[in-house]
Amino acid sequence: MPRLFPPFSLPRTAGVILSAALWAALCCALYAVSANAQVTLLVPSQPSIEAPPKSDKADPAAKRDDKKQDNKQAATKPEKNADAAKTAAGARKPESAAAPAKSAASGDQASAQAPAQAVADAPTPAQAPAPAPELPSIDEQVDVLITMMRPFQNQGLVMDMPQLFAVLRYDNASPVKDGLVQPVRRDLLGDVEEIGYLDHKSWGANVALTTPGLYQFIIEGRPWWDAAQGKFLQHYVKTMLPVHGVERGWDQPVGQIFEIQALTRPFGLTAPALFTGVALLNGKPLPNAAVRMARINTEKRTVPTPWHEELSARTDKAGQFSFILNQPGWWCCTALTPGDPLKGPDGQPKPLSLGALLWLYVDGPADARKR
Repeated sequence: MPRLFPPFSLPRTAGVILSAALWAALCCALYAVSANAQVTLLVPSQPSIEAPPKSDKADPAAKRDDKKQDNKQAATKPEKNADAAKTAAGARKPESAAAPAKSAASGDQASAQAPAQAVADAPTPAQAPAPAPELPSIDEQVDVLITMMRPFQNQGLVMDMPQLFAVLRYDNASPVKDGLVQPVRRDLLGDVEEIGYLDHKSWGANVALTTPGLYQFIIEGRPWWDAAQGKFLQHYVKTMLPVHGVERGWDQPVGQIFEIQALTRPFGLTAPALFTGVALLNGKPLPNAAVRMARINTEKRTVPTPWHEELSARTDKAGQFSFILNQPGWWCCTALTPGDPLKGPDGQPKPLSLGALLWLYVDGPADARKR
């Protein structure tokens, strides 16, 4: 059988050098994948807060008695209505008989009735618009965790305090302006405290929730220098928390410089789930942007290659992308784009990579989670 390649041999030294070079390149590639996977974590202590079930402890026998009483009252109403109609008819007859006498009254009486008739004929003022419905008060709270990590390794990293942390609340009474629902904004940076997570300095806040709504938590991280990649990185992050059944606002952009707008509702998902979104840069769709989807590997599962650690795609001409999330847990969707260069440690301009992150939770097929 003819050989596809002619026989050849390399000197032993050259073979060792080539093997070392290939191994170094592979290590660099693996490190690059791992380094690119670092993300800013922003998750609430639970994916949603459900309203407590309504308790109806009324006695069934009392309910039946009340129903019988209502039936009796309903049966007697026609008789009362008939008597009332007869009384009203009898009361109207004297008025109609006396009408001619009133029309023949003196001019003084007619002039006295004129002002009253003018008031009666005057147009009624327009009614004021009904006030917005008052939302019920609730007594809930949630802990929000902020840190830097590598999701697949479930490894924590050092992170500075973000320069912006806020929450936007949407509800069914939120007004609409220029086609966008207007949320109520609350700054939370003053509530942030230093905590420890995965053996590294992290940040957390306990947030009181006094009104039902959809809460979108947003942060703007500080740019940090990544010496391994030779560039700065900066993350704009958000996540959503539906409280007491409110979902209005999940598809609304929050106005970040760089963000991911969900086109699939990012909660109430069960694996495997299709998630679709659009990358927005300064409010406009960003085509051909790199997008990744990574899951926190809390089980420490192993994978065949580093490329199995996350999903990767590109946005289309409309800035949209889609992923299939096949496992339960917290997932981070990250879009990347270059930013304006910043002054590096040596005083020279260095590239800046912007990341738009959206955290979402996916339930297991049997919905067997314990929150």
